[in-house]
Amino acid sequence: MHTLSLFEPSTTLAIIFTVLGGLGLFLYGIEYMSTSLKNLSGNRLKILIEKATDNIFMGLLTGIAVTVLVQSSSATTVIVIGLISAGLMSLRQAVGVMMGANIGTTVTAFLIGLKINEYSLIFIALGAAIVIFITTKKASYTGGIILGFGMLFLGLELMSLGLEPLAEKDWFETAMISLAEVPILGVLAGTFLTVIVQSSSATIGVVQQVFFDGNIALPGALAVLIGSNIGTTITAILASLSSPREAKQASMFHLLFNLFGSVIFLIFFGTYVKLLGNIENAFLGPNNKLTIAYAHIIFNTVTTIFVLFLVKYFVVLIEKMLPIKEDKDASLVEKLNYDLIISSPVLALESAKGVVIEMGGIAQEMIKTARLYQNDNSEDYFGKIADLENRIDLYDKSIHDYLMEIQSFDLSQKYKQTQVILLDVIRDFERIADHAVNLSEFYQNRYEQDCPLTGKVAENLNHYFDLVVLQVENAILSFQANDKKLAKKVIETEIEIDKLEKHYRRAQLLHKKESSDECNDIHYVDILSNLERISDHCNNIAENVIDPHYLSKERSNPSF
Repeated sequence: MHTLSLFEPSTTLAIIFTVLGGLGLFLYGIEYMSTSLKNLSGNRLKILIEKATDNIFMGLLTGIAVTVLVQSSSATTVIVIGLISAGLMSLRQAVGVMMGANIGTTVTAFLIGLKINEYSLIFIALGAAIVIFITTKKASYTGGIILGFGMLFLGLELMSLGLEPLAEKDWFETAMISLAEVPILGVLAGTFLTVIVQSSSATIGVVQQVFFDGNIALPGALAVLIGSNIGTTITAILASLSSPREAKQASMFHLLFNLFGSVIFLIFFGTYVKLLGNIENAFLGPNNKLTIAYAHIIFNTVTTIFVLFLVKYFVVLIEKMLPIKEDKDASLVEKLNYDLIISSPVLALESAKGVVIEMGGIAQEMIKTARLYQNDNSEDYFGKIADLENRIDLYDKSIHDYLMEIQSFDLSQKYKQTQVILLDVIRDFERIADHAVNLSEFYQNRYEQDCPLTGKVAENLNHYFDLVVLQVENAILSFQANDKKLAKKVIETEIEIDKLEKHYRRAQLLHKKESSDECNDIHYVDILSNLERISDHCNNIAENVIDPHYLSKERSNPSF
């Protein structure tokens, strides 16, 4: 293969541009292929992740499957951290998935090990043709996979061309010998390169190409490979910096896992080199790229087997190093992990739903507090409702911004509808909270005028309020579990509440004619009206559960 260049191939400038250009094309090819795979997988990625239970072996298989599917252990790690941040996955579930991701990522090395560099342009041409001329999304994603695959191999070929002149340089030969003779130097080099390019697959791909070209001995290549496994943990650490402590625990496990494996393989480095040498001699032939692929899978599989027996000690150590600190307010921004949107918009929607449910819990707490305030003149209740309202406002803005960011990504019609429903529901929760504030102000005004609720009026409002409290609870539960049966019960309760509201209004008019007591009239209708509107918003939530195509224009009382 030949390359076009403005410079002579042997010049320093030509070497730099060819190597860096090849590396850039290689990295972009991996990224493009990974993104296309994620888009093509769609809901399957979510289904696989949901299979990760407290059974560590199921988590292990899930991690392997997801990483093979997206061709990026870093992407799997970021997804896991995002799910932990959202409270959708525990540390004990995450450790299995992350170990599986380390095994799954070795598939990339085997793909690179295939001797198909000379066909890279064919893959690029075929992939580009599919992307350009076939307009369906599925075909576009499939074409993207093929195109990325071709760019990956073309990038490797360009790097090989750029590195050819270096093999003749004394300093390069000396450096390669040093990596082989002093393994720790190779480990440091692999760690540093992986931190720079943010991809262990890229580092291993470079090692495979340099090894194939005969520019580095097997011991040096294996040392760099070990270092790449340490360097790849930086992605998880960076992804967890703005995440809850639970996510930081997961990134710490990822680091300790790879450090543990690196120490083990450095202790038995001679045996490791000899084993790979025997595999190469018996099955592969000299300087075969697949030698490095086998080295990679042996490293991750053996490390996983060791850690499986020690995992409970790893978890205990991590929990002591990074104990969980309860901080509800700080957790909000952390749970809405923007990195998860990039890795998997579908899982980001699931994450957002968890935070929406949390917002509903705050609104429910406001309603329950208002119910207590109705019969108990305590300023603590009034202050608590005001504080919770501030939290609701924060949730409303944060979730809205997060959902709008998800909207900018390519979603299927089903998940676009989910995004619209979540926007609808946060609006309902925000309005429920507003009505709770209104109620607290009505009660405060009554108490200031020394007019607490008494007699039949108090009895009626207490019964009415209790129905609304139950309806709010059922609306949240039906939304959380997508329980259509419970949602129908919410709608039935709304009908009952509407009838009661009219009945209590008429009863109060009769009472007003028969009694000169004006105290019970203060804000009575306002209280009934706000409780009825809360019921309407619960009805909206239930309608969205029963019919996902329930449109905003059909919402009850949208002006309130």
